[in-house]
Amino acid sequence: MHRFFCPESNFNNPQVVITDPKELHHLRNVLRLKKGDTLTIFNDQGDEVTARILESRPARVRVAIGSLRKDAPTPPVITLACAIPKKSKFEWIVEKATELGVDEIIPLRTKRTQIELKGDRLERKIVRYRDVAINAAKQSQRPRVPIVHPIVDLASALVSFPEGTIPFIPSLSGERENILEAFKAVPAPARVVFLIGPEGDFTPEEYDLARARGCLGVSLGRTVLKVETAALVAVACAQLWFRR
Repeated sequence: MHRFFCPESNFNNPQVVITDPKELHHLRNVLRLKKGDTLTIFNDQGDEVTARILESRPARVRVAIGSLRKDAPTPPVITLACAIPKKSKFEWIVEKATELGVDEIIPLRTKRTQIELKGDRLERKIVRYRDVAINAAKQSQRPRVPIVHPIVDLASALVSFPEGTIPFIPSLSGERENILEAFKAVPAPARVVFLIGPEGDFTPEEYDLARARGCLGVSLGRTVLKVETAALVAVACAQLWFRR
């Protein structure tokens, strides 16, 4: 069934009105749904309902709410803090990380980040990343859309993690252990974070800063991985290990 994201909808009401222009365009112009058709709506609280179209107007679609399904979050909260690679690869990272069940995504600006975003272009990128996350959640049948945070530098990200966070930093050298062995040492974390470096890796100073903030060095295997590959390997390992 076709899925639509209405983040602030209250499904305790018998009816909901869809007004978001992107959702309306997809509903009417792409899928050509009409009065009497059924669809699925989900919000930003993990609630999902089956609904039936009652009325379709140019600026809104009114639907009747059916059965409600609530999603209980599965711990731990998985956060991906990833340096922005070149071209549009970060959009692909957002899409695939969403499909894999990541809860939060933090785009990182690092010393070796090769893309410069400022002003309106920066704001447009964040909007684009969030749209990608919404579409990936729809496609993968996820009841929750991951939070995509504003772009920050590494130092700012490190001080933003809530108490109880276990941060991991994949590394090619230095003190580190296999990622699965590292997971064994933290059997029931409330939140895990993966810090993924850019093309060219984090600088030695950035590694020192991360380790001073309690980041645990881990290995993702014997080969050198691209940014996007490392990000997805880390998230997939956490999903399979902690959410069995």
